[in-house]
Amino acid sequence: MTGTVYLLHFDRPYKHAAHYTGWTRGALARRLARHRAGHGARLLAVLKAAGIGWTLARTWEGPRSLERSLKRQGGASRRCPLCGVTPRCRPAGSLPVNQDGSLSRIRTTDREKLAAGVMTAAQLAEHTALRRGAVTGKGPRRAGRGPAPADLWLDQPAGSLSLAGAR
Repeated sequence: MTGTVYLLHFDRPYKHAAHYTGWTRGALARRLARHRAGHGARLLAVLKAAGIGWTLARTWEGPRSLERSLKRQGGASRRCPLCGVTPRCRPAGSLPVNQDGSLSRIRTTDREKLAAGVMTAAQLAEHTALRRGAVTGKGPRRAGRGPAPADLWLDQPAGSLSLAGAR
């Protein structure tokens, strides 16, 4: 379920907090009006009572899990343009890149990779497994780790086992 994740920047910090991250499925303006009225998030109600204002700093489109992810990461000031942070903007249709200019595989979905003609995660795993055998001369790794279990009773031909010291 998609909605809008939003970041509110406080006019001045309240104890430990200087930002609030929230999510709404409906209209953002209606949700912000409820916050201004002191309803919704408890922190924003406390801010209203303390006479501290806030400003909408940034929004993202996405599911509620995006809001939870951003909150778990912490450090909202690192994402706040009002704190001096400039969000990365990429041209429409381009893939995200790392600082060195290489493709950021972690921030690219398999659908985007496929459309751009870049190996998907499954294709890369298959390629790596095949390449590993070509480079080392060994076949692909077995599912289990360690040497194969040896059963002496099954591996030896009948009558070839001898007991040491037996006559």
